[in-house]
Amino acid sequence: MFFVNPDSRVNRNIPNMALAFASTHYGCQVVDHNTVPDPKNRFLDIDDGDMVISVRSLNYSEAGRIAKAYKEKYPDARIRSLSGFLDIQCCYPFLDFEDKLVYDRLFSDEFPFPDYELFDSIELFRKKWAEGKWNFPLMTSLGCPFLCTYCASRNRQYYMRSVDHCIEELKIAQKKWKFGSFEVLDDCFNVKKDRVIEFCEKVKPMKLNWFCTNGLRADLFDEEIARSLKESGCAFLSFGIESIDPETLRLVKKGETVDQIERAVNIAVEHFEHVNGYFIIGLPGSSFEKDLRALEWAKKHRINSHFSFYVPPEKGDRHSDSYLPDDAIFYGEQARPYSDSYPQEEQMKLYKMTEEMRYREPPRENIIKRGLRKLRNMISG
Repeated sequence: MFFVNPDSRVNRNIPNMALAFASTHYGCQVVDHNTVPDPKNRFLDIDDGDMVISVRSLNYSEAGRIAKAYKEKYPDARIRSLSGFLDIQCCYPFLDFEDKLVYDRLFSDEFPFPDYELFDSIELFRKKWAEGKWNFPLMTSLGCPFLCTYCASRNRQYYMRSVDHCIEELKIAQKKWKFGSFEVLDDCFNVKKDRVIEFCEKVKPMKLNWFCTNGLRADLFDEEIARSLKESGCAFLSFGIESIDPETLRLVKKGETVDQIERAVNIAVEHFEHVNGYFIIGLPGSSFEKDLRALEWAKKHRINSHFSFYVPPEKGDRHSDSYLPDDAIFYGEQARPYSDSYPQEEQMKLYKMTEEMRYREPPRENIIKRGLRKLRNMISG
């Protein structure tokens, strides 16, 4: 048996964590076309009777191509999707074929530390980690108990590894890979305040730079957490802001107020040079003017702003008549709008206007000003 990670066209610097854990458990190699896309058909070089593909919403068509090509060359091969403990990563859901391999152990300290040497992309990861260009991935918890309607991770059972187990993984991996930074890939890292502070206390002696890349909850963020993060080596954090319009926040069941968001951001910018806010274009109840105000709000609060497109639930449901069959990508270079909240041409205009502000590390103030000047010129033009 071997695994295949199809080219998903985004997040090439982040391993497929479902495959990372499952391949370690089964002791199987991973053909990682997402991090190393070419040669495009190298999976065909493996003569094995059992191929398992990690299928996601954004690579469904490519996964189908891989399955078809392999079946044509090896007619007797069994082809399955990987299913189990992880059903979403970086906002994109995992999907199933009719035939599937289920790795459904509960996410806990019983999970093995991922063996990335099973990935055929390991040399690239090794190089980028050692150079500090990519961050080593760490998943400390899984799931999110909140009800945000736009998010595929909503209302999920929350599972945690112990802090000690996570620190042990970091120590072993750092000794092996010599990385200088890591990033936390949790759906919501700050669900439990005590756990965040414990993690900070125990990672601090390692003297590593690290990043809260995924969006923190603003209503669960405070001065104590900010100090703990900063003192432990955290150099960059993000908030899932989505909108600064009260009615839009209510409609999407964000469970936060604009005041709570502003308070969290103000605390963060006092402690961190790099603060990022994730925003969504085209949410229910939104408009071009409201989404534009979010950009102005980000500039006022001196934070980087990363805008992505909203995908209505029915368009993300493969069983719906209005499902988008072309593997919807809602952030990254190939992203496009899917919401009908206001004209999609205006949504695309706003997305392009924020292009200079979508880097992982926030741009300097003069770059923000150039981006806003470009935005205003496009509006007036």
